[in-house]
Amino acid sequence: MIELTGIEKVYNDRSSSTHALKGVDLTVRQGEIYGIIGKSGAGKSTLIRCINMLEQPTKGTVIVDGNDLTTMPDNKLREIRKKIGMIFQHFNLLSTRTVAQNIAFPLELAGINKQEIEKRVSNLLDLVGLADKKDQYPAQLSGGQKQRVGIARALANQPKVLLCDEATSALDPQTTKSILELLKTINQKFALTIVLITHEMQVIKEICDKVAVIEDGVIIEQGTVIDVFTRPEAPTTRDFIRNIINHDLPDMFNKTTFLSEPTADSNLVVRLSFIGNSAEEPIISSMIRRFNIDASILYANIDHIQNTPFGTLLLELSGEQGAQQNALTYLNAQELGIEVIGYVTRFNRAVG
Repeated sequence: MIELTGIEKVYNDRSSSTHALKGVDLTVRQGEIYGIIGKSGAGKSTLIRCINMLEQPTKGTVIVDGNDLTTMPDNKLREIRKKIGMIFQHFNLLSTRTVAQNIAFPLELAGINKQEIEKRVSNLLDLVGLADKKDQYPAQLSGGQKQRVGIARALANQPKVLLCDEATSALDPQTTKSILELLKTINQKFALTIVLITHEMQVIKEICDKVAVIEDGVIIEQGTVIDVFTRPEAPTTRDFIRNIINHDLPDMFNKTTFLSEPTADSNLVVRLSFIGNSAEEPIISSMIRRFNIDASILYANIDHIQNTPFGTLLLELSGEQGAQQNALTYLNAQELGIEVIGYVTRFNRAVG
């Protein structure tokens, strides 16, 4: 549905230039909810605005639904944009128009007849739960209600793609949850492809299928939400998910030197990631019984990404070296992620 290839964006002024995007490649499939997360100034807003060509890339191609937007004449681009809806952080509603009139506005610009406009507006008001607010003005609405109007307006031209530019960052947590549930419903009901940018990993966790992490204009990590949450590689990604899943070692290991090879008096420290059915299996207890080793739990967490359970477990395995290696082989054979942190001598561990 969306294919970005080699996207560069450079802003120039008289004295300097800013390289906002640096060779971004991104693929979003039909019907996916794709999250783009990054800190302030990372380039995420520029990137999402390149998808509908509100920002003209300096270099690269933008293909949406088979159309190369970067080579398209302005009149054709205007038609294509009707099928790319967008919602904004600060709603961007017209203060002098009612809720119904705000939703109708893009339809009026498109030259849709009055009867069809009234039908679509009525259906959209029902969809976003604002049928009783149709004659009110934006100043009379809460933040969540304003965003629902923004969503309805973005859907007025029956788009194939919906772009969300920090759509929940101005909302409280409870309202954010309701807006995310609405977006998920819209995605499922209309098979709508949604691209959203955010600086909150909780938003990604709630509704996204895939996620890309952007830093300094570069995509540094991307993949399914499950994979990125349970096996983060980049330090920035770890920072984002730290409040949801802690991948840091406990303070007791701050001054510990980990060995890459076992010694006669060392324990093995491993981090396990349990996904789906493996999160419900008694793997650790089976390992302890089978190999006669001890397993100290240093950190544990279990949660759900949408309907998929996942967990993280940091273990210190102690026992005979042969038993430790057999246990490690056993763990590697299971349906879980495993990261060997290293070996720590028992004496140093006891001191720590």
